[in-house]
Amino acid sequence: MATDRSSPSPWSGRPRAILVGLGLGALVANLLLSSRAFAQTAVVVGVVRDSLGAEIAGAELIVDGSTARAVSDARGVFRLAGLPVGGVTLSVRRLGYRPTQLAVSAGPGGASIDVRLMPIPQTMPVVSIRERPEPFEPRLAGFNDRLARRVGHFITREQIEMRRTTTFTDLLRSVPGVRITPIGSIRNAVRIRAARCAPLVFIDGAPASAGEFDLDMIDPVSVEGIEVYSGMTTVPSEFIGARGLERCGVVAVWSRPMRPTPRVERRRSEPTVDLGSLVTRGEVYTAEQVDRTATLNGDLGAKYPDSLWNERVPGRVVAEFVVDTAGAVEMATFGTVSSSHVLFVDAVRDALGRARFKPALLGGRPVRQVVQLPVGFSLDGTRERRPPPEGPAAIP
Repeated sequence: MATDRSSPSPWSGRPRAILVGLGLGALVANLLLSSRAFAQTAVVVGVVRDSLGAEIAGAELIVDGSTARAVSDARGVFRLAGLPVGGVTLSVRRLGYRPTQLAVSAGPGGASIDVRLMPIPQTMPVVSIRERPEPFEPRLAGFNDRLARRVGHFITREQIEMRRTTTFTDLLRSVPGVRITPIGSIRNAVRIRAARCAPLVFIDGAPASAGEFDLDMIDPVSVEGIEVYSGMTTVPSEFIGARGLERCGVVAVWSRPMRPTPRVERRRSEPTVDLGSLVTRGEVYTAEQVDRTATLNGDLGAKYPDSLWNERVPGRVVAEFVVDTAGAVEMATFGTVSSSHVLFVDAVRDALGRARFKPALLGGRPVRQVVQLPVGFSLDGTRERRPPPEGPAAIP
């Protein structure tokens, strides 16, 4: 039987359809890959530093032609996300420093950069803190001497403030060998190591009691320092009691002297107002805009933090704030441009709350001025070492 070759086979059109389908699939795949490549973005991270290498907080970073913006944190670290892959121009600015621009090449894996800003010469001369003020040294001479020699366990005023407790025995819980337990009418009785009897308590060098003493009757706010000794072999001669009462340990409490001025409430290190906006609106002036700049009237009077002094740690803080027309610091504007340790920041903040300045003058009248004050903490004649990092050094 002859076959009619002119009649089409039922499968004759299928290969062509398959080829067309494959072509469309390849086209769609290419489009998807292209769109993914087009949508791919980069991340730029880094640290903003001054000419001496200190991290700068509050620097604004803007990518030209983009909405990407970041502000460096207290460690100078910033992160810019959603940037186009390729070359971008980064503008960096901060009050008190010369604005700068950098060309950054950001690949798919991102980029890490180090930004350096040069200060505008308007900061005040460096205030040097070289000594730890001890206005009541005669009464605390023994305490400070034993603290320096590390004879027992010590809790300083600085540590008391950091713990923020209203219960005295809470301060002792971190001391090795100290147990807090209810005994009779005393809810938080103190025992040291395996002793069953109460430790001998001294207040300002004098025995407080020969028996059980409720230490929670002492307000931590009134305490300057605490010494704890666990046994007879470690108790200094000043705390040897009658009939060997020191065998159960010793707790020596030193009260705070009356201060001539009240302690300034601590605030966060970031200002609650935008200094740049105040300058832009003409409400506050910078050093180069006034006829006479604000100057510190007398000494700053900052106290070297006890723990950093004892560890022989030097440091530096560049504080930023507004001095008002009466020469007082507007503490709501206080912030730090850079700092080596938070305890140095606390010391500077507390001192500025009591400090007085000669106000800036413009056209013969006092005006508000933004001030950048460098404060250096150093230990003359001693071996200095670098402070340990306060947190992870890695850039997020």
